Amino acid sequence: MAAYRFYINRLLTLPLTQKEKDKEWKTILKIASNNGYTSGTIVRLKQQTIKRLEEKDQNITNNNTSKVIWATFTYHGGYIRGITNIFRDTRIRTAYRATNTTLGMLRNTKRNRDNDSGIYKLTCNTCQGVYIGQTGRTTDTRYKEHVRYIRSNNPQSAYALHILNNRHEYGTKEQIMELIKVCSKGKLMKCWESMYIQEYHRKGHLITE
Repeated sequence: MAAYRFYINRLLTLPLTQKEKDKEWKTILKIASNNGYTSGTIVRLKQQTIKRLEEKDQNITNNNTSKVIWATFTYHGGYIRGITNIFRDTRIRTAYRATNTTLGMLRNTKRNRDNDSGIYKLTCNTCQGVYIGQTGRTTDTRYKEHVRYIRSNNPQSAYALHILNNRHEYGTKEQIMELIKVCSKGKLMKCWESMYIQEYHRKGHLITE
């Protein structure tokens, strides 16, 4: 029967003249008769095909006239997909978004909070060279440590060594220190530190160890 469905579908969808359609229909009936099918069976098959094509056209028309509504869901797991499947047969289409985006990770919304731990930048007042470091304590504490290394002639940090060896000047905390990424102590902090070190190294601004 699949072959006759194909023949009838072709007959109904091809751009034929009425004369050509009549000729094609007679050919289909003759082939069916030679293979043991009654004309009534083929006629019913034709009616079913016509109905299916009409329903398809109606669905296309409805889809073109109905406004599709998009709904966005934050994806937290498979259960969200189960919930959104409820809308599968409606005009509501679903899209997913994540909360842990690259932009969200890179955006520093707490840059001005001086007492937070994280990745900091120290700038040489003389040559504008940059030192990148990390601290799990306050930036006030870390700044005072760098100043103490310089004043005691202790090359404990690359920044202090740079100031001492080149006889350059440092400044107040407000002048030379900036918290460029707020984060907690751990592996993630080391990753952020490495990223910023590479960034300033590519720019040629980094004070080398």
